[in-house]
Amino acid sequence: MERRLRLRRTADFERVRREGRSWASRLAVLIAHPNGLERTRIGVTASRRVGGAVARNRAKRLLRESARHLHLRLLPGWDLVFVARAAILEVSESQLRDVLGDLAEQAGLMLEQSVS
Repeated sequence: MERRLRLRRTADFERVRREGRSWASRLAVLIAHPNGLERTRIGVTASRRVGGAVARNRAKRLLRESARHLHLRLLPGWDLVFVARAAILEVSESQLRDVLGDLAEQAGLMLEQSVS
């Protein structure tokens, strides 16, 4: 994912966690907060509850890749943080994409699909 589309600073992650609203599933948690920019930025995290360093890095790679596919369908102007849960390591990437899409839809962050 492009650098300008990622949350990178600790202060940004903390602001989203402190002021944002969250939606949860078995695999991940989505925390969203408006950012006042013309683009949506995405950050991913995984705590030690997910597992050791190798497991956490794999979980973050899965989240990052799934979020990259989702990014084009998201409304602009949001900061999103996806938090991995331990069950994320048990599913395929396509299943994770579906779950992240469902979370974004629940949050009302998806662009409207044109019906033709």
